[in-house]
Order: sequence, then structure tokens, then C-alpha cells
Amino acid sequence: MATLLELREEPHWSYSALNTYLNMCSLKFAFQYVYKAESERTAASLPFGRAFHIAATHHAQSVMQGKRMTLPELHDVFAQWFKLECAACTNLTFKNGESINSLTEQARFMLDALLARWIDWNNIVSVAHAFKVQVPGLGKPLVGEYDMVIKDGETTSIVDWKTSAARWSEGKAGRDFQATAFSFAYLLEEDHGMIPLFRFDVVTKTKNPSLENHYTQRTKDDLYRFQLLALAVERAVKQEVFLPAETSFCCGDCQFASACKEWHRSSAAKHICMAA
Repeated sequence: MATLLELREEPHWSYSALNTYLNMCSLKFAFQYVYKAESERTAASLPFGRAFHIAATHHAQSVMQGKRMTLPELHDVFAQWFKLECAACTNLTFKNGESINSLTEQARFMLDALLARWIDWNNIVSVAHAFKVQVPGLGKPLVGEYDMVIKDGETTSIVDWKTSAARWSEGKAGRDFQATAFSFAYLLEEDHGMIPLFRFDVVTKTKNPSLENHYTQRTKDDLYRFQLLALAVERAVKQEVFLPAETSFCCGDCQFASACKEWHRSSAAKHICMAA
């Protein structure tokens, strides 16, 4: 089975790309996926989240093999990968006096919360499962990776690990675009033919970290809406419709902030005006 990195070598769509265009900023999408612009900076939350995912993946894989990782073992995995991820970042930036050392220590308490409330001991089907599916009408396949797939009796669930600065609000999981995209992908895979349950395992980056399980499930109508949105994004991208979202929530940490400020002076902006 191909890995996610291998699947990304060919032209494709991803949840992240679609979500960036629809829910963050279409100009940010263009800088990242079309213009391939150099990143100006990287928020430390990005390598932190990646390292946390890797640590959780290691633990899940160990559980599948009948083993349980200890907190020191799990924290060592995080610390090693966090340093590697940070070293690979461009102009790494921190918030509120944070540092690599302080975030590494914070991860210890978060991983402790993950282990303390881990509920999947005998029901894991797969971990880091890459997928590639063809959404009807899209010119490129949708690729991605399920963090974990579990089965409890007749119920199959996709599990996704998240780190969050605060607890999720009620209803957030029900609106999340990733749950829709991944549920559609699972339905389209040859051997499934059913819409799974989706569970977000959210570990908070608070003073006293907690793990919360947020369940949600999509309907066929939700998936049809996703399909139309994906087709609309693809059509807009082909027409080079890329505009700045002037009040987007992601502006503060955007890795293309300077380029965005100069956008209205660019040839791309003039092209849009001339076309109008």
C-alpha cells in the first residue's frame, strides 16, 4: 500500500488544500499550492502538531502489536521529532515567550493526558492509513491519511488526533470540513460502501491538559454538498480566482503575510481587474 508521501507525488487534491481555499483564504491557497511561494515564517504550533501526531501514531502502532508505551518513551519520540520538525522550518516563530524547551515540556503533560484516557486497546484496524479516491467530477484524486481506524462491533470509526489551545465548542465537530472529506473518502473506497462514524481526539494545550472525544457522523447529503464545493473550488482555481480574505482568522500566523500586503500591486491582481 502506498504511503501518503508517495501519493502526494502525483497531482491531487487534499482536505488541507480544499479547506485552505474555502475556509481560510483563497490567496493563501494560491501562494502555497499554485505559486509555490517561499514561506516567510512558520508558527511553532505547526511542528508541534506534527510531532504530537507522530508520537500518537507510535503509541497506536505499539498497541496493535500488544504493547503499551510508557510516558517517558512516548515523550522521547515527541522530543526527537519536534527538534527535527523545528529544524526544517523557515523562520520559526513562538508565542507568549514559548520556546522549544517549554513546548517540549508542555507536550509531556499532554501526552500523559492522552495515555490516561486512551480507550482503543483491542479495536484498532489500521494506523496512518493513506487513501486515494476519485470524487466524481474532480479532475484529480483526493488523497489523505486517516490517523487511526477502529471497529467496535459493527461500528467503524475514523479517529483524528488534534492539539488545541482551548477546548472545542459544542457543535464544532459537526461542522468540521475534515470529517466530511474523510468520511466521503472512506465511503468511496472499494471495500467499504458505508459512511463511518468520525471521532476527534482533542488534547488541549492548557495548564491542565485534557483529552476530549468528539463524535460526529455525516449524511449522504453532507457528502453531496462536499462534492459540489470541491468541484466549485477546482473550477475557481482553473480560472485563477484568488482573493485575500481581509479578516481571516489565520492572518496572524500566515506564512505569506508580506506577500499578501503587496498583492494589490501584483500582476495577478491587475489581471483580475482587466478580466473584469
